Amino acid sequence: MTPAEVLFAQAESQFSERADVTRGKLFGHPCLSVQGKAFLVRFHDDLVFKLGRERASGLLEAHVELRLFDPSGKGRAMRDWVQAPVSFSDEVSAWSEASCAFVLANL
Repeated sequence: MTPAEVLFAQAESQFSERADVTRGKLFGHPCLSVQGKAFLVRFHDDLVFKLGRERASGLLEAHVELRLFDPSGKGRAMRDWVQAPVSFSDEVSAWSEASCAFVLANL
């Protein structure tokens, strides 16, 4: 397994007791959804979290390695979503929880 696959599997097990969290696909990539809305995506070798524009903006200012999620690669970034390399593995658990909570709060 790649490092991104391992981290995604860890995040998936983090939510294994929650019936409202399911595994699916977003843009053809594995994702976790809460009540049918995606909050975490494994996109190639990165993980992508839906954290909201304000939180995303703050993280982007603090960490040059992060970027907004642009799945098409055509300059149409999704401003609520932060794409993180696997080097941010220490943040995956907390950002996954925050991402799930953000999506639930905005249903």
